[in-house]
Amino acid sequence: MKLSSTIVKRTLSAIAVVAVGVAFATAGTSPSDAQMNELTKQRSGAMKSMGGNMKKLGAAVAGGDNAAAAAAAAAVNEVASKIPSLFPEGSGTGETRAKPEIWQDFADFRSKANALEAASAKVVADASGGSLGSDPKAVVGSIGATCGACHKAYRAPKPE
Repeated sequence: MKLSSTIVKRTLSAIAVVAVGVAFATAGTSPSDAQMNELTKQRSGAMKSMGGNMKKLGAAVAGGDNAAAAAAAAAVNEVASKIPSLFPEGSGTGETRAKPEIWQDFADFRSKANALEAASAKVVADASGGSLGSDPKAVVGSIGATCGACHKAYRAPKPE
């Protein structure tokens, strides 16, 4: 059986995220510079992937393609489920827009990630069940609102 390159890439990405998380958890100390660089790449890649899939979701809804909408929302959901593991304690240094407030109130941060996961799961279910709306702004916005809530609280603005 031939696996698609997307599945292979997602699987390898998930393995890398888990490996970085395990390294931090077992070390019991702040991440090294090399670990921080890898983690920053993982976080950035995950967020860019999510943004790209949100665009795909909007296009699929606009085109009335429930299968493509479900696939895009599922990809967002997959990333959403990993967000807390992408922010281990001590990983807020270096070139990151992650605010210290993430670790000061990690329960709220996790709650916001869970809201994103739930919102994207609902879109997957609606698209799979044929009850997805036809307004791209409303569908994408149902997930995007959860993204914005987290970004407002926990993401610093881009440096100028």
